[in-house]
Amino acid sequence: MPLKHHAFRVYVDLSAFDSTVAFYEQLQATTCERRISIAGVRIEVAVVGAFIVLGGSADDLAPFRPASALLVLDSLDATLAWACDQGAEVLHGPQDAPGGRNAMVRHPDGLIAEYYERVSL
Repeated sequence: MPLKHHAFRVYVDLSAFDSTVAFYEQLQATTCERRISIAGVRIEVAVVGAFIVLGGSADDLAPFRPASALLVLDSLDATLAWACDQGAEVLHGPQDAPGGRNAMVRHPDGLIAEYYERVSL
């Protein structure tokens, strides 16, 4: 159940996407690791160090905005079971996601995070 990686989520209008990616590249002295277009929801995603930048319209981003963090895990199912035992609430999922599986979870303190498990290829 160990946490493998974590990132802050940043939401921006698509018109500010490239400049926001550049800002976080400069802030962390790193380059964008990956860019992804999420099919069917008109959202662009960039992974930049400790930040995930999501770009789209306000309407397209609305379902994603509640989560302020991404937690990458070894085992989604084991972590969800543990989190629920600790008083967390699964808001939706688990479900298939690009490259793996995810769930949206509200922690007992109110933090909402996307839990994500990569699928081995």
